[in-house]
Amino acid sequence: MHKFYWLDKIKSSDWKTVGERAFYLAHLMEQGYPIVSGFVIPANSFWQFLQCIDWSDPLLLEFPNYALHFNVNNYQQLQQISQSINYNIASTDLPSDLFLSLESAIKNLNAEVLIFQLVLASPRLKTLGILEPIICQAIPEEFVPGIKQAWAEIFNAKSLLYWHSQQVEIPQLQPVVIVQPIQSAIASGNIKAFTNSWEIQATHGLGVSIELGQVIPDSYIISAENCTVENKKLGNKTIVYNPDARIVKVSDTDTWQGNYHTQIPFPKTLAALQIFLLPEKIQKEFVLEEKQLQSLIQLTQGIVNSIGTNFGVKWSFSQRSNDAKIELLITDFERFPQEDKTLAKLPQSAKEEKSISIPNTEHPIVKGIVASSGKVTAKAIVIKNIPPEVEEFPDRAILVVPVIIPSYLPLLKKVSGIISEQGGITSHAAILAREIGIPAIVGATNSTNIIKTGDHLLIDGNNGEVHLAKEDNYYPHKLEMPVLENSLKNQNLPPIGTKLFVNLSQINSIKKIQDSQIDGVGLLRSELMAIELLENHHPLWWIQQGRQSELVSLMVEKLSQFAAAFTPKQVFYRSLDLGLFNSSDREKTFTKIPEEFITNYSGNQDNQTEANLHNHRTNYSNPILGRHGTFSYMLEPSLLDLEIDILSQVYELGYTNVHLILPFVRSVEEFQFCQSRIQTKWKNQPNNFQIWIMAEVPSVLFLLPEYVKAGVQGIAIGTNDLTQLLLGVDREEEQMTSAFDSRQPAVMRAIQQLISQAKISGIPCSICGDAPALYPEIIDNLIRWGITSISVNVDAVDKTYNSIARAEQRLILEAAQINNLGGRF
Repeated sequence: MHKFYWLDKIKSSDWKTVGERAFYLAHLMEQGYPIVSGFVIPANSFWQFLQCIDWSDPLLLEFPNYALHFNVNNYQQLQQISQSINYNIASTDLPSDLFLSLESAIKNLNAEVLIFQLVLASPRLKTLGILEPIICQAIPEEFVPGIKQAWAEIFNAKSLLYWHSQQVEIPQLQPVVIVQPIQSAIASGNIKAFTNSWEIQATHGLGVSIELGQVIPDSYIISAENCTVENKKLGNKTIVYNPDARIVKVSDTDTWQGNYHTQIPFPKTLAALQIFLLPEKIQKEFVLEEKQLQSLIQLTQGIVNSIGTNFGVKWSFSQRSNDAKIELLITDFERFPQEDKTLAKLPQSAKEEKSISIPNTEHPIVKGIVASSGKVTAKAIVIKNIPPEVEEFPDRAILVVPVIIPSYLPLLKKVSGIISEQGGITSHAAILAREIGIPAIVGATNSTNIIKTGDHLLIDGNNGEVHLAKEDNYYPHKLEMPVLENSLKNQNLPPIGTKLFVNLSQINSIKKIQDSQIDGVGLLRSELMAIELLENHHPLWWIQQGRQSELVSLMVEKLSQFAAAFTPKQVFYRSLDLGLFNSSDREKTFTKIPEEFITNYSGNQDNQTEANLHNHRTNYSNPILGRHGTFSYMLEPSLLDLEIDILSQVYELGYTNVHLILPFVRSVEEFQFCQSRIQTKWKNQPNNFQIWIMAEVPSVLFLLPEYVKAGVQGIAIGTNDLTQLLLGVDREEEQMTSAFDSRQPAVMRAIQQLISQAKISGIPCSICGDAPALYPEIIDNLIRWGITSISVNVDAVDKTYNSIARAEQRLILEAAQINNLGGRF
């Protein structure tokens, strides 16, 4: 008989055999924590089973005694090996002694549904998204294929690629299987406990919906110091996973009967579960009652006191019948490596810096819209007009202004936080704040009158609140900026097929992302890149002053730094999009959006007052409809000539990885004008140079085939402008924030149509607006529709990578089912 290890009988000497996760579960069970019972199938059972297989395939003759040999770049060979091993595993009978041991152990669990969780006892690798759990009924017809499927996870194509990337040979792996019962849950989720804060995530039913990325759970940020809720955020919960169709209790007074939803793709690994749709009313409510939340906080505190921080727990609230007591159960435990970051960055020096907490004021003095998250305490500087010179502005102060205009943008590199009365989350100031990594709140009505220069403030960028802080709590530096748990500089990641690009504008941002597993720069925002170079003047002013070659040299130097940093990866440079309009017969000024350049290109800088700024916004409430984009190039061809000179000189320096995206293209004629002028002015244009267009004006929905016929080589969907033009919503108007939502059906259908048309036309289609970062739940659809690449801001790269990986894995599983392949891969 095979020896299995029951969780309640695991000893310290069993550590290396059962692995770290099983050991900690056993340790917590011994201390009285409510661990779900179960047992561990050790790695020797896996290897003994492999010895029973007849390895007759020529590709597998040396296996399992030796390592697998395959060409990692030959995907067909990789698939063939994976499918062959899967088939051999599925078609080989379990040894009788192994079957009898497994049958006996499962009977002792007295369960109807089981979960087989494959983990590595060694080596220690992050296998989230690589080794997926298998869920099945507790009958031989189900659990025999179930254990085989769990073992076969080692040989899926994505797993083989992962072992290869980690330079780990298959014989080095020690895979163990933790077997536990599953029962219907009222709510489930996870807890991540770090040094100074904890995060609790919750959804209805089983937590597998979180792991599959099919729901966005409710989230609670808990202070580790006083165990209070610092922040909570309602998720997007539409479905429930549970083993049976019993009535599931969702509150003390409300019950609902789930309806099986047959249209949702259903992986074979979850065949013992059913899916239920949540009523709309329940979707809009938090999952956890206050009593349940406090139970989870107490549970976390107890574990922290017992074994310290840096761990993750999966939990569920279960109820065996409607009149039975609700039980809190721990279903899994994981210890994070000590080098993992906390939910908020730790201070650089514990002696010099302290963590900050919101002062005990009853109400914040100002509330607004979160444009860039994080917390900071510093002194306020209130400016109601054009600011003083940059060098006169104190470092690390909080900037409080009516609206962010270009004169302020250079200051963003010096300030520690921003409060603006106007603007939206997709404004250029908000985008730049997120890239630099400073908290920012926009739409903070009347803040320049409520806040006085010299006030000590705490910006709570996670909740959009501003509090007064005591002077002795003055910390003029960033203290709490959220970081992601899995940095892309960490190589322990599942491979993805969709290209992941980054949106950039600042040279200082390169070092944050340069070593990460991204495919290049999907959007280099030239306007923000050139803020300081232009010295608050429009490019036409430089041309008028006879300084065109000087500006070209400055731009070439800047663009070349991005090109050099990412060579040979692609850098897509969006050319300058600075509009033109007449404010009088004698004077031209220029703008695109209210935050853009408002000084005139004749060089007369007007010291505008708060009233002038208000008039500017009133007269030009949304100049998105003004003369900018490629239309401005037709009006002022010298603007396009400037860009041609910049690009040609960058190529002369040897940087051939830079390509052009034309901004805000309204018609095929505009594109043809630009293309013709580029070909005329750039005589030796390289063959590999690509010209793309921004797909942000709704007319592109009807004209894309004509654009491609005219020579467009790719499109980049700009969701910010596309959303505001389709929905008729000013993206800069804070009072219309709730109406500005790229998830609206009209916008999503437009994006789907663009991806589909690009696919048919044979050109790449990228998406580079804020939508994938603001609403990661749409990434599933983007991948399903066939998006070529996704480009996001620096702060969203990690979570977007993980979202892409999960979406691709689900697509692979669905394809495997549809095609009825012999094995999973």
